[in-house]
Amino acid sequence: MTDETHQFCKIFLCSPEPSAIMQALSELLGGVFLRRSMFLADATVDVLRNSDAGTSEDFVGWPTIVEIEATREATNVSIRNIAAEVLTAMWSCDVPAIASCSFEDELPWHGGMDRL
Repeated sequence: MTDETHQFCKIFLCSPEPSAIMQALSELLGGVFLRRSMFLADATVDVLRNSDAGTSEDFVGWPTIVEIEATREATNVSIRNIAAEVLTAMWSCDVPAIASCSFEDELPWHGGMDRL
């Protein structure tokens, strides 16, 4: 079971195409999206349009968000690994991605901040 520090992670993507992101994440995580949500054993993964898109030149204004929420069965390691997989997959597809969560310092490139 996760502790309070690994319950949730939001990843901002500089990509205007949520459908392409969902397809990539389905292949990566081995799940299927129902509308905008994929239900895995350890997490629910949502791909959403950012309601604050365009309001800032910073990453918080990027158009797409991936939200990862831990299930009861999740561990800190499993949630960290899912977030790391999403980040590195996006970077390998040349999609800028930045994580905002309490454990971003445990993620590659400190959640992407060191890549900016």
